[in-house]
Amino acid sequence: MDFFTHLVFGALMYLLLLKEVTLDYLFLAIFFSILPDLDVFLTPLKKVIKSNYLEHRGGSHSYIVGIIISFIISVIRSLIIQQPFIFVWIIGFSFYSLHVSMDLLTTTKIPYLFPLSKKEYSFYVEKAGSFFTFVNSIIFLILPLFIFRLFTEIYFIQLYINMYTSFFLIYYFYRILSKLFVSRTLDTNQKYLPGLLPFYFKVYNYQINGNEILSSIEKKSHFSKKTEEIKIKVTLSSQEKLFYDEAWKLNKKNYYFAKWTLFPTVIREEGIFTVRFFFLETMMHTRNMYIQYNFDIDSQAFIGVEQGSGHIQNKK
Repeated sequence: MDFFTHLVFGALMYLLLLKEVTLDYLFLAIFFSILPDLDVFLTPLKKVIKSNYLEHRGGSHSYIVGIIISFIISVIRSLIIQQPFIFVWIIGFSFYSLHVSMDLLTTTKIPYLFPLSKKEYSFYVEKAGSFFTFVNSIIFLILPLFIFRLFTEIYFIQLYINMYTSFFLIYYFYRILSKLFVSRTLDTNQKYLPGLLPFYFKVYNYQINGNEILSSIEKKSHFSKKTEEIKIKVTLSSQEKLFYDEAWKLNKKNYYFAKWTLFPTVIREEGIFTVRFFFLETMMHTRNMYIQYNFDIDSQAFIGVEQGSGHIQNKK
């Protein structure tokens, strides 16, 4: 999820659960709510340490790492400003874990038990970096500048906070129910993908039978009939199938791109065969980011990789 949603939701959860305890630790809770995303500053170290877990949404997005980091910060903080270590540690780990749990709901896999396990998982309940929650989080931060000039009573402030807390809780609850409800009806070759708004979703279908590949995306709503958005069917030659399989292997070696759901297409040009993978989590009106692998037909060799964005062309 985006930075501002983590910040806002962390603050709301503190006010909901701990405001009666003390407000002294509110900013500490907010800090731990956004701390895992500060891993973007560790990415340059990857050139030195050569570890994929220094990538964004890498090793920092782990409950185990949260225990360790919150422990270290709590010890230092307690020594400097004489605050009770255990209480600081509990708040630190709780809100660090809140961040990890929220990112587990998204469509980007994270190593949630690293370093005990390198297994990565996601629930595919919410879009990673959801534009919808981002906008609502920004509104939550900006609106008080206007509202509290007119309504200064504590009642209106509490009402405002309670309304937004209820909104976010209902929103995520609805997202989770949507995923559970739809997923139970899907076949093994189909996958649920959340839409921009909570009542929209997509069903991705991928089938491969020998050298024939069928990929499709159906955009659906809980309040209307399904509409087929994209359908692509291609038949590969024996050599093209070898290129196609090699492209999948090459992509799996890339730690970041291997996290995404891929929609494969092929491009045939003079002397070159290209396998282009569109990342469905980034899809906005059929326009997606993609990565493509190019092969020389004559030498049967891999000749390069490219990245870009574009529209998935509807073919049959």
